[in-house]
Amino acid sequence: MSKKTNWEKVLTESWVNNNRNLSESDAEKQLVSSEFEIKKMIYDRENHDQLNAAKEIVKDLNSGFSSAIKYEKAKIEFLLEQIENVRIANKKVS
Repeated sequence: MSKKTNWEKVLTESWVNNNRNLSESDAEKQLVSSEFEIKKMIYDRENHDQLNAAKEIVKDLNSGFSSAIKYEKAKIEFLLEQIENVRIANKKVS
């Protein structure tokens, strides 16, 4: 069984059937229309007040976790370096 393409996963069968026999010119017009629709949606998403406010809330809530994770990673890095130094020192003694 072959793997489905992205459009096969997303588009409805009726949309595909209705557009299966488009002329090249009509397909190009729809292609351009879809490109402009994507640009409009991206612009709308970037300028959506509620979405941007929610992103700021997530960023604020996440900052505490990010700082704590960064701190723990720094401790791990330091401790691994200390272990490595002890191992090197023990090899020199042996």
